Amino acid sequence: MLLNLNKASLSIEPVNRSLNAAIERVATATAEQPRPYLGASIVGYECARRTQYAWWVKADLTARTREIFERGHYHEERVRQHLAAIGFKFAAKEALAFSAVDGALRGHADGILIAGTATYLAYPALWENKALGAKGWRALERDGLKKAFPQYAAQVALYQAYLNLSNPALFSAVNADTCEILFFAVPYDAELAQFWSDRAANIIAATRASELLPRAYDDPEDWRCRTCPFVRKCWGKTP
Repeated sequence: MLLNLNKASLSIEPVNRSLNAAIERVATATAEQPRPYLGASIVGYECARRTQYAWWVKADLTARTREIFERGHYHEERVRQHLAAIGFKFAAKEALAFSAVDGALRGHADGILIAGTATYLAYPALWENKALGAKGWRALERDGLKKAFPQYAAQVALYQAYLNLSNPALFSAVNADTCEILFFAVPYDAELAQFWSDRAANIIAATRASELLPRAYDDPEDWRCRTCPFVRKCWGKTP
């Protein structure tokens, strides 16, 4: 079958549709199963029910969405390489993990800086990296971590608390559209860490008791529900 290159969009060609459909089928069949523990990276959702689902339900994610997550791993490694190249030293991988609540709450930081040429940082310091779309990146630059991405602020605070890192963390964010990197320090917020630690303990207790926690929003058409990978399960919708 010859391709018709005169059409307005190659995305409608059979070869594109066929290959993407095959990728989607494989991605669905090989989707990562839920972890047996609550990860610190998902504790900070405003909706506690979403955190429950993210913990023990396989997410309804497209292959494209999974590629966005993989993009984050790529950018994390690239920023790590940049930091090493300019003189930062990292703790061994064994130092990055924590476990609490009898193993029910766990986390694994992107890195811990143990030395560097930067006089504006104290060591050891947590390092956390995220890859964001341009809109989210600009919101972070403008509004700061706690306002723009409270779930990331919760993650940083929990890592600092459970890894005993009271020095300000170094947070880096890559604009995935332009590859700009934003760096800023995040002071340790003990009150915030305690809040999210208590919240995690409550979610663990409710989940162990088979209690489904309330939704944070009242309308399935709320944009925060529509962008949730568990919206169909939560509201009893069919695909």
